[in-house]
Amino acid sequence: MILIDATYINVGGGMGLLRRLINELRGQAEFALLRDTRVTDLDTAGCQVYDAVPSLSARRRFYRKHGADFTRVLCFGNVPPPVRLPVPTATYFHNLLFCENYAGEGWQEHWMMALKMAYVRFRAANTDVFLVQSTNMVTALRSKLGAGPKISVVPFFAKPGPGLVLGKPKQWDQFAYVSEAHSHKNHRRLLAAWRILLDQGLRPGLHLTVTTAYPAVLAEIAALQAAGAVIINHGYAASAPIYAQCGYQIYPSLLESFGLGLIEAADAQCAVLAADRPYARAVVAAHAVFDPLAPSAIADLVARCAGQQAPASVSKVQDEMAGLLAWLRDGTPFKGEQA
Repeated sequence: MILIDATYINVGGGMGLLRRLINELRGQAEFALLRDTRVTDLDTAGCQVYDAVPSLSARRRFYRKHGADFTRVLCFGNVPPPVRLPVPTATYFHNLLFCENYAGEGWQEHWMMALKMAYVRFRAANTDVFLVQSTNMVTALRSKLGAGPKISVVPFFAKPGPGLVLGKPKQWDQFAYVSEAHSHKNHRRLLAAWRILLDQGLRPGLHLTVTTAYPAVLAEIAALQAAGAVIINHGYAASAPIYAQCGYQIYPSLLESFGLGLIEAADAQCAVLAADRPYARAVVAAHAVFDPLAPSAIADLVARCAGQQAPASVSKVQDEMAGLLAWLRDGTPFKGEQA
């Protein structure tokens, strides 16, 4: 039996990846799921479920009791198993925040991520290979783990949701940024750029998806709207309908483990304006790039592009779900080059 260890997966992009993995694996092989107790809305039909409190001690107890029950193990939440297992074991590492700092990162977050990375390094010998989503992640993880562990690039991503209408006329004065307002997502500088544009008498549309979890950012949005800026905040919303109407995606994030939003926008035939960062260059051929630390640079690029039709950007990444499933089922070597 295969084990999918998702002890630390409960929100965000990780949940999207987990849902797809379970849906794809269902019916192809016998498998079990080690599920975070905070997860309540995951379809687990067709698999055996073990619930675990997301803690080191609970995870260790599980492996001591059940470690011999499985033929292959995929740890899905960045962290190798707490013990060395006698079966092939892979760890899917998909959080660049463990490896890199970013401008404006708080000291508490910095030290927490450093401690987590230290634990991953301490347990690295318990996995046969780390799986990552891009060449940028190989570089970042290698800098922390050294030359020993194997790292393989095996990207996969959640499929587009409902509402994607290809061929629908684009509005070339509309810019989309589908993202929650975590600090590294850089909404503050993006909004500062829209303030500059407003002061210049320019009113391009900006489509955001900021939720009530970030009241300070919502207050900035409201202030700009009151001043006359055209900002449409959709709150928690599907990305596809937003990309369908916007000609451009504007992506100022300072740090990304993968950059799924860039791929989604390219697939929706948007012209991508991306932060000049390695993660962006690894996954998409952007229409143009900008310095994400300079609101004036963002504003200048938006002013040049607004109203101008541009070719759709192209994704550089191919989905490798088939390769991951083949390894889980029968140990077929990964196609991605191992380092």
